[in-house]
Amino acid sequence: MDAVDDNHQAPHLADFAVAVDIDTEADRVEVEAAATMNDAKYSTTGAAGVWERQLFRFHPYHGSNIHLDDDATVAFRSTSFADALTFSERPLAAGDIFLVEIEKIERGWSGHMRLGLTELTPNIIGMRSEGLPHFALPDLANLGNCWIYPISKFEMNQRQEQPGENVEPPLNEPPQRNLLGDATHVRTPRGLLPKRLLRPSMDNGNSDILLTDRGSRIGIMYVPTENDDSKAELHFIINGVDKGPVSKDIPLNRAPLYVVIDVYGTTKQIRIIQLEGILSLQSACRNVILEHITAGAIARLPLPESIKRFLLRRD
Repeated sequence: MDAVDDNHQAPHLADFAVAVDIDTEADRVEVEAAATMNDAKYSTTGAAGVWERQLFRFHPYHGSNIHLDDDATVAFRSTSFADALTFSERPLAAGDIFLVEIEKIERGWSGHMRLGLTELTPNIIGMRSEGLPHFALPDLANLGNCWIYPISKFEMNQRQEQPGENVEPPLNEPPQRNLLGDATHVRTPRGLLPKRLLRPSMDNGNSDILLTDRGSRIGIMYVPTENDDSKAELHFIINGVDKGPVSKDIPLNRAPLYVVIDVYGTTKQIRIIQLEGILSLQSACRNVILEHITAGAIARLPLPESIKRFLLRRD
């Protein structure tokens, strides 16, 4: 049974992901000046440090029917419809977007991909005597500390809203907040992302593509709730459209949150879409500073509180 959250209240949204239009000349200058830092993050793993991309990958620990390819960015279910759990290699950061594209489907099965977040560390789960659960729902979810949902939850609305389109909320319901906004770009911890990357590519069809079809792009992101920064709300992004929160009661600071995906049912193969934005000069400088100084040390620096909040990502 697909256990899903029936809480459809309007999300409480903190200013964590911000939609941005690059329209002014000043914006263009800043983006162009920072373009050399695109797709890169400073790393101090070496003695001198190197610039390297922070790719999203699948965790090496996965279900027995999953095969990883293309530097662990592609997950393929070889047989059956079970034992196809996959996880992100590292925890997902608040405000970041984890996006996958359905590359292959297999007719004849019932159901589709399931995905969400878990506090359970992938390789630790398998240390149980029963091993890794066969399914995300209900098996993995029953272990607790998981927020997992089937993409079929969103099949009721197959029409793909276009960016900027105004959709009237049902009567007696407040309008739903949209993390992506109506602008051309959205600001994330990885920089400014063109929202077109969240939609199916032109080669895979048009905007009427079904969410379960080949070429469909499904993503998740979580942000702190507006009224309680210890809680997070999880949003699904379906082919470039924010479908709103599926949960608003996820503990934010208790444990790292990994992405979990069950390559289930008709979904046969998925690929991670790398979303690397263009960092603003401010964000690029902050990233370098955070590589060399701890959060506790920042709090003790003789700096204005506004700068400390920025460095600690509390702006």
